[in-house]
Amino acid sequence: MKNLKIFILVLLSSTITANACGFYPFGEELRFCFFKPEYYGYTTFSEFDYSSHWFYDKDIFTENDLPPNDQAWFEYCKGKVPVVSIQNAVYVLKDESLNKTSDNEMVKYLFATNDMEAVNYLKFAKQCEIVNAFYSDPWERNDYAEVPIRNKFINLAINNAGKTKNTLIKERYAFLAIRLAYYDGSYDTIRQLYDQYFANSDNKNIIYYWSLYFKTITESDEALASFNAAQVFRHAPDKRFVVYSSFSRNIPIQDILRYAKTDEERANIYMLAGIRKPDKALNEIKKIYDYEPDSEGLDFLLLREVNKIEDWIYTPYYSLFTPSVFIGYDESFDESAAIVLSRVEADRKYAKKLLDFINSVNLKKVNNPQFWQMVKVQLEFITKNYNACLATIARVEKVKNLSVEERRQLGEIKALAVTAQQPYGSAVIKDEIKDILMQNIGNSHFLFAMGRELEYKGNTTDAAFLYSKLDESSGSYYDSSVFWKAKKRAGETYYDYYSDWFNYVDALYTSQQLKNVIDKVENHKKSDVFTEWLYSNLSGELPRLHDLLGTKYIRENKLQLALEQFKLPGDGYWLENYSPWERSDNWGNVFDANPFYDMKYTPAFIPVKDTIKANKYTVTRQLIKYLAKAEDVKEKDRDYYYFLVGNCYYNMTWYGNAWMMRRYDWSGRANSTVIEDEEEYYGCKLAKHYYDLAYKNAKTDKFKALCLRMEGSCEENTNMYENSREKANPYNRKLYDEYSDYYRDLTESCTFFEDYFKARRE
Repeated sequence: MKNLKIFILVLLSSTITANACGFYPFGEELRFCFFKPEYYGYTTFSEFDYSSHWFYDKDIFTENDLPPNDQAWFEYCKGKVPVVSIQNAVYVLKDESLNKTSDNEMVKYLFATNDMEAVNYLKFAKQCEIVNAFYSDPWERNDYAEVPIRNKFINLAINNAGKTKNTLIKERYAFLAIRLAYYDGSYDTIRQLYDQYFANSDNKNIIYYWSLYFKTITESDEALASFNAAQVFRHAPDKRFVVYSSFSRNIPIQDILRYAKTDEERANIYMLAGIRKPDKALNEIKKIYDYEPDSEGLDFLLLREVNKIEDWIYTPYYSLFTPSVFIGYDESFDESAAIVLSRVEADRKYAKKLLDFINSVNLKKVNNPQFWQMVKVQLEFITKNYNACLATIARVEKVKNLSVEERRQLGEIKALAVTAQQPYGSAVIKDEIKDILMQNIGNSHFLFAMGRELEYKGNTTDAAFLYSKLDESSGSYYDSSVFWKAKKRAGETYYDYYSDWFNYVDALYTSQQLKNVIDKVENHKKSDVFTEWLYSNLSGELPRLHDLLGTKYIRENKLQLALEQFKLPGDGYWLENYSPWERSDNWGNVFDANPFYDMKYTPAFIPVKDTIKANKYTVTRQLIKYLAKAEDVKEKDRDYYYFLVGNCYYNMTWYGNAWMMRRYDWSGRANSTVIEDEEEYYGCKLAKHYYDLAYKNAKTDKFKALCLRMEGSCEENTNMYENSREKANPYNRKLYDEYSDYYRDLTESCTFFEDYFKARRE
């Protein structure tokens, strides 16, 4: 059975994850869940915990939850034999070891009570194990080959059942025959044995429900099969996974209900119907409450429904990804932020309906009133009823028998509610929740949600500090990292999500928002444990933050402000991060050419006069210097300096050798981003502007022609960025009209650039 579960999981996963382009987050990597099923003890249902994997493969029995067969044998031995001895006797010992000399407590007990029927049954059951599965024909001549020995065991089991006096052992022999008949494909034998030994039984023990499971598989009446499946699901936890699919979702539930004679049976039908629903199951929850309010299955279905709602609301609200399970959404599958968030609001209304139901029930009737209060806390927060949520938390926190996990869960929701409750523009990390954050330093999804709540309330500064803690709170990159999108979206692009604070701040924060972060890092003086923890990462990243702020100023073309920021990290930082001699992590972010004199894919054509060891600071300083010269009306070489400035601005685009002045990574494919200078980065408009000024200040026709050629290149890039490649290029046209003798030299080869540049003062 375990292998079957693994196969299903692999099969389901393979239909989703295959992607030749590389990793993209999906499913459980995206799902937000604060209401953890593992905290509440419904382990026998845990294979059906809500998950994008459809089913969990886990051990459904704990020390406090014995497997039904172990429990049945424990009771058979009147509680006088330790469970471990029962397990050893039933599952481990060979049939020849079941004798008077055995030191196993169960075997000793059976011999002491002279229960040879039970001893002989155990021996027979062990002998059957060899044929207790499908026999696979190695030559694949038949899907299932008949094994003569299996027929022998079926007949022996039937004969033994007929002559055994002990009713429980008789039923076990009959069940063995039924199971062997299933593997033999003998469905008529299954039905005959079930009708003979179990159909009219008043002792509906685990053997009865195991037998009913196999009878269910042979049932041609879908409604009756579904009814039987629901009863097996309720009473045979170890058969839940395999009987689950025998309950049909394609027939009216009223057709199934007509077979039910008791309220419990009706509740069982609605239970499995609810489990089978990937979408809203409030109707099934209400029906179970009507028929069997103290059902443990009702509690589990309620937990599962909250987990669904969390996925439908938290996952898109915090990450802006669609829910990890998106069944029930429209087929167009629009992932725009507006559509994703509109679905969230619709799902909050459904959460309110579930909350209204919770508030209407009589908690004295339910299985675990404390659990229902925990559900109420979750739903009050989800529906943004923060005052009620905090009041309920205050009441529940007074309960003495709350587990550590439950208290932690209450703390998480309390911190989120306290933060979300604050007015826009005034939200802060309040003192009353700081301990909660410290207790959850390993919970990346909670920390991110806290940051998101602050960001949504206008406090992007503290949000950045919390985002900076994600790296240390997550384990494996794929297992526990948080992935999220932004409301502001780029166009069609594969990499449209974020997974770390730096890339997010780089793309989405304004220069002022980043400056606020830096100011807070530099000015904080408190030395309490929380503050030191919160600030620790960004305090160690100050040089990088100044680098980023300077880069943002470059994008805004605020060169003096950029220079001030680039000066702060110091020479050591630039050598370590942008130097080809001492580069470490950022191996691609190096200045391997002088952006004023060198052009990519172009032979050197300008004599270098001012050599610099290029980094962001020196390039910005030189750019300011050359701009000052170019704009000085007394400068005789204004055309020369404007041309060098044009080169630098060109090289700071995607097409140049100094792209790292504006970006922190480069791809051979021009990917869309939401960074503020996107148009400049791909459109080269500033370079075109300064080449035009060089043209206007040029003194010779050849140099003017070269300037037009460079403007034409910029225009081509602009047209490519604007997706208008067919658009006429006015600079190429002007070059052809005014300098036709030079047109072929400059457009067919760049080897002539040197000659035309030298002709600047002919």
